[in-house]
Amino acid sequence: MSDVLPLRMIIYQLLFIVLAIAVESLVLQKYLGIGRKASIQYASTANLLSTVIGWFIFFVSEPWMPDPLRQQFITYIFFDETNNPPLLVGLAFLMFLGTFIVKLQSLNWLDLILEGKPITTIEVRDRSKFQGRKAQQRPAFANVPNRALAVLWANAASFTVISIVILIRTFSEQPVTF
Repeated sequence: MSDVLPLRMIIYQLLFIVLAIAVESLVLQKYLGIGRKASIQYASTANLLSTVIGWFIFFVSEPWMPDPLRQQFITYIFFDETNNPPLLVGLAFLMFLGTFIVKLQSLNWLDLILEGKPITTIEVRDRSKFQGRKAQQRPAFANVPNRALAVLWANAASFTVISIVILIRTFSEQPVTF
């Protein structure tokens, strides 16, 4: 058993969670039309739940991975070194899809827990037939908050910001030579 504490990884994980909560709460507030406090609560809960589930999946699946793949994951996650960027891009895409599904489902669970009732879906009627030319120029979902689309935008925005931070960090660091 190793006594190494991956402090750098822990600090980056906390930074990324705070960034994701800030960005996603702004996007959720804008697209869902909810208050600031509720959007921060939704974003915090969704991000913390997706982080816990992600780490759980990693620790459960890690013993069954082939040794080269396992070493690459552990080296990148805990020591921030990679020698296979395509694998990293594929992993990032899978993480994006996984976190989107977890965040969308966590918002549904949060609504059930807080309100005690299932979410009702809003029926969208095609009003453009009866309102003339001006209404036909407006998008169909302009007045109806679409939760899945809002969560997708929020997730994309937070992943973009985190990717920019990782790129800045990667290109600003000087290579360490021993």
